[in-house]
Amino acid sequence: MKFAENKNFKVCLAGSIFFLTIVLTGGVYAGKSEWELGIGLGVLDIPFYPGSSERKTYLVPIPHILYRAENIKIDNGLQATFLKTSKVRLDLSADFGVPVNSEDSTARQGMPDLDLVIQIGPSMEVTLAGGRFKPSHTRLEFPVRAAIATDFQSTQHVGWIFEPRLTFETRRPYKTGFAYLLSGGLRFATEKYNDYYYAVDPAFVTPTRTAFDATGGYSGLFVDVLANWRTDRLIYFAFVRYQNLNGAVFEDSPLVEQKDYFFVGAGVTWVFARSL
Repeated sequence: MKFAENKNFKVCLAGSIFFLTIVLTGGVYAGKSEWELGIGLGVLDIPFYPGSSERKTYLVPIPHILYRAENIKIDNGLQATFLKTSKVRLDLSADFGVPVNSEDSTARQGMPDLDLVIQIGPSMEVTLAGGRFKPSHTRLEFPVRAAIATDFQSTQHVGWIFEPRLTFETRRPYKTGFAYLLSGGLRFATEKYNDYYYAVDPAFVTPTRTAFDATGGYSGLFVDVLANWRTDRLIYFAFVRYQNLNGAVFEDSPLVEQKDYFFVGAGVTWVFARSL
């Protein structure tokens, strides 16, 4: 029971960070410091891990924390701008992977659990058209992240991820209205990262699960569609992510049961305090 409660807390934490990205897509920045506070609720339906045929639906609380200034932004986590020109930005950004109790997964029965994986590192953005605070923004993004697995008692470095992507984002001309983001790209990961999710050591071989040693390289493609509608105090949002693992260096792992799948989610946030 204690493990289950700890796992649910980690899922809520990871899900809350993910939903912050969707809720805050399309915001307007007026060139001066601004902040907002709010609370919301989201529903997240995802596979146990990329390649799993089993899914789970989570109800996730969403803390809405926004602070924007010239060189720092707190919304979808912490993002600090170290370099900014008219076309290029160098940011610090983060992502995550949800924890999985292997007892709940048919493919991973008897194997070690997957911890919450926090990803953090630099991301370079190159503007192709429009701009970050213009009505629309087309850009190339090149995030490189270190992956750290943690159960909140210990941590372990589990590799690196590189996700080049093309993104198109619209912004609301006013504080209220509709905004959306389209993004597609490729994932590349190191051998250590792919081993964490897809390797099968001899000790865990069964009649239906062969040994597998992952390598580094191409790890799939993804397409994201995010949208939100904002009124004065409420933000309604939804997202769909499609991922395809065909051609990935680990696609022959017995832990890969399904090579294409969707992540989906939706929710609402109430903004109860703000600077404006």
